Amino acid sequence: MTRLPVCSNLFRFSNIRLPHRMLRRLLLAVPIVLAFVWLGCDTPPLVDMVNAESALSNARSGHAKKYAKDELESAEVALQKAREEMAFQQGRLSVMRSYDLTDTLIAYARMLMQTAEDSAKLRREVALANAEHELKILTEDLNNWRESLDSKLTLYRAEKLWTMAQMSQATAMSLLRQEDLEGALDTGQECREQLAALRTSINHHDADELERIRAAKGWVSNTLSDSRRNGNVAIIVDKEEHRLHIFDGGKKLKTYKVDLGFNAAYQKMFAGDGATPEGTYRVTEVKHSSRYYKALLLNYPNDDDKRRFAANKRNGRISKRAGIGKLIEIHGHGGQNKNWTDGCVALADNDMLELMKYARVGTPVTIVRKLEGVQ
Repeated sequence: MTRLPVCSNLFRFSNIRLPHRMLRRLLLAVPIVLAFVWLGCDTPPLVDMVNAESALSNARSGHAKKYAKDELESAEVALQKAREEMAFQQGRLSVMRSYDLTDTLIAYARMLMQTAEDSAKLRREVALANAEHELKILTEDLNNWRESLDSKLTLYRAEKLWTMAQMSQATAMSLLRQEDLEGALDTGQECREQLAALRTSINHHDADELERIRAAKGWVSNTLSDSRRNGNVAIIVDKEEHRLHIFDGGKKLKTYKVDLGFNAAYQKMFAGDGATPEGTYRVTEVKHSSRYYKALLLNYPNDDDKRRFAANKRNGRISKRAGIGKLIEIHGHGGQNKNWTDGCVALADNDMLELMKYARVGTPVTIVRKLEGVQ
C-alpha cells in the first residue's frame, strides 16, 4: 500500500474546517493565556516601594542626613537592592516570579530608615545640649571678664580683645540657633583664644602695675612726710579710684571725684597718647581763668619723665618723631563720669573752685595709678 507524504496529510488536515464561533473563541483566548503566562499572578509591591521611596526622601531632608549618615546610606543601599530585585522578577516568566525577597528588602530598608531617624534625634539632642553647655560656660567667662575690666582703668588693648570675643560669642550663639553646631563650636573656640589673649594682656599690665604701685608707695610716703613736716597742703591723685585728695599737715582734708585722660590706665609715654602721667609734680602756675574754667599747671615733664622718654626712644618703644608732651593741668569742666581729657585731671567746676582755695604755686601734686594704705 502506497503511503502519502506527510505534507499531504497536513494538507488534508488543514482542510478541516472548525466552526466559526469556536475559532473566534480560540483567537480571543490565546492573548489572555499568553498574558497570564507572561505576567503571572504574583503582584509586584509597587505601593510599598513608592511608600519606601517617600520615606527615604523625608529622611534625607531631615536630621538623619547630618546625624545618622551611615544608617541612612545603609537604608539607601537596601532600597536600591529592592529596586533591582523587583526589576529582575518582573523580567521573568510568571511561573518563576517571586517578590518575597523584594518585600524583605523593602522592609529592611524601612527599618534602617527608622533607625536612622531615631539615632539622628538622639544624637542631635546630645549635640545641642553639649554645644549649649559649652557656649553657656563661654558666656559666663565673657561676663566675668567684663566685670574684671569694669573694675580697672580702661585698658584699650584688653577692651579691644573683649569686644572681639563678644562678637565671636554672639556669632557662635547665632550659629547654634541655626543648628550649625560645628560652626558654633569653632567660633566659640575663637572666642576662647581671644579671652586667653585678653588674660595675657591683663597679666602683663598687672605686672607693670605692681611695679608702678611699688614706686607709687614711695612717692606717696615722701609727699605725706613733707606735708606733715612742713605743715603744708599736698595733692594726691588716685587714678584707679578717680579721686583727688587734699592733705594738710599730712592729714586728709578733702576728696573730689575726677575725670582723667582717655588712656588713663597707662603711664604717659609721649604727646597725644591720652595717658595721665604718674609721678611727683608741683604746681607751676595758678590760672584763675582758663579754657577749662580754672586750672593748675603742673611741671610735666619732670626729670624722671624726661629720662623715661629718652630711654623709650632708644629702645624703640616709641617713635623717634614723638614728642614728650606738655601742658598737663588740673582743671575744671570735669564731672562727666568718663575719661576724656588728653592727659589732664578734670574736676567739676564747683570742686575746682574749692580746690583753688588750697593750691598755690609750689603745691606738691603726686599722681599714682593706685593709692594703697592711705586713710
